[in-house]
Amino acid sequence: MLGPRPGAQKRANKLNKTGLGRSLVNQKKKEKQNPGSSDRYTTDINPYGSQSALRSVTEQQPLDELLSTAELAGKDFTTERTAAVRVITQANSKPSGLTEAERQLLIKQHYDNAGKLTIPRRPQWSKDMSKEELDSLEKDAFLAWRRSLAELQESEDLKLAVTPFERNLEVWRQLWRVIERSDLVVQIVDARNPLLYRSEDLDNYVKQFDNKNVLLLVNKSDLLNNTQREIWKNYFVENNIPFAFYSAKLATDQQEKGETQDENAPVSNEPELSLQNTTRVLNVYELQSLFLEASPKIDDGKQLQIGLVGYPNVGKSSSINSLIGSKKVSVSSTPGKTKHFQTIKLSDELMLCDCPGLVFPNFAQTTAELVCQGVLPIDQLRDYMSPSALLVERLPKQFLEKFYGIKLHTDPVTALDFLNTYAKYRGFNRTGGGEPDSSRAARIVLKDYVNAKLPFCIPPPSYESSDHEFNKENYEHLLPNVQVESETGSVVDGVTKLQLQDQMLEEELDRSFFTGSESRGTATVPFHLRNTQEMGTKSSKKHHKGKKNKK
Repeated sequence: MLGPRPGAQKRANKLNKTGLGRSLVNQKKKEKQNPGSSDRYTTDINPYGSQSALRSVTEQQPLDELLSTAELAGKDFTTERTAAVRVITQANSKPSGLTEAERQLLIKQHYDNAGKLTIPRRPQWSKDMSKEELDSLEKDAFLAWRRSLAELQESEDLKLAVTPFERNLEVWRQLWRVIERSDLVVQIVDARNPLLYRSEDLDNYVKQFDNKNVLLLVNKSDLLNNTQREIWKNYFVENNIPFAFYSAKLATDQQEKGETQDENAPVSNEPELSLQNTTRVLNVYELQSLFLEASPKIDDGKQLQIGLVGYPNVGKSSSINSLIGSKKVSVSSTPGKTKHFQTIKLSDELMLCDCPGLVFPNFAQTTAELVCQGVLPIDQLRDYMSPSALLVERLPKQFLEKFYGIKLHTDPVTALDFLNTYAKYRGFNRTGGGEPDSSRAARIVLKDYVNAKLPFCIPPPSYESSDHEFNKENYEHLLPNVQVESETGSVVDGVTKLQLQDQMLEEELDRSFFTGSESRGTATVPFHLRNTQEMGTKSSKKHHKGKKNKK
């Protein structure tokens, strides 16, 4: 009789012993060993304030959704097994692009229903309550809020897709504590799409408390030009939104270069007395002065508490570091670095209270939009073509060619042509077949977009022209200057301006390739890779090895 093959038992021992099937087998073994076990078919409810439970959860599989719902309700799993649970995931949003008419319809629907999109409130409580009573009240309130969001999509005959949002009660508890102890709650948003990151209901919640104010801090405002900031300023003023333009990166760069304004110098050179409603990007000391100006009146000698709230990766930690002038908060490009709220003394008058990054519920247009705005993680993408298509739709063809040093062959540009061309240029090939690895190229390009290497900003809803018109000024200094002698400025002898620009660019590249001190070709380096090691030439020693004495 033949025995097992050599090494078979060893490999079997290395098999993954996790998963649903293995869990069921292990549970049956435990049931046989402990037939009277009392925790059978029950969920494990974490104790209130458990630090291990403070983990951000923005999306869940149906089974996880069911279990968390049962846990919040504090009920036996079998009683919740048949309950109607509405799962709100990114799959509810249309993955493909939208026509302009569809986009405008969605914007109107989102605006009309904005008041129904709420965040969870902490229930009324008193110091006389026990920890268990308060825990039960908060779980009931949170469960009711989760159900209200599900009913919003079920009851309305509209294309309302809710973005991924924070589903862990412990994270919301951090927000509640920050709001309760803060005098001024500052929402930090990304200047490239401020309204996507702003929770209107958060302002409403803060205003329910006595003597608390709100402020919208538009970070990364250096990515907006003067015209764009003026347009956004008018929108904020018309909608009574207290705001300020700021750039943590710009402030940090100024500090490193020693260009920071002295704290005793005048706060502003402008004639206006207030720092609010200005289109300038404030410096560090101006922002600190604005915190004092925008805060409510408090008792003399009391330190103002400034609560900082915002989505992951909008630059909240970077803003704190720029304010204090040294690195006190860990910064990462990975969303969700800050896990617990923390207080930092800024001065004798100001105390900062940093809340963990929180994903608020919002209305989504497409899943591709969420990827391009950094809400959904790029490294976990399965459909990379839709966000890539949105990217090439937004950015001018010539800009993409000049930025990446490539030549695109379709007009208008298609995502497939762009990704394949870039993959070939970088030498990204799939294993085995040698085809261009477009998925790898897409991850790099999308990260360039999220990290603002590819400039594009969303205009406010009141802006009457197109998104391309809003961003036109951003590319003028990067694209070739082409003078078109035509009354219309669009067509010369049957050739469109875009075709003329392409032709002149090709001629310019030809001249740079074939001319020089020697009759040989020269390759130009894309402008974003100049002065880097990425395009450095490799040593030729290996190439000439063994040929040194050859005649």
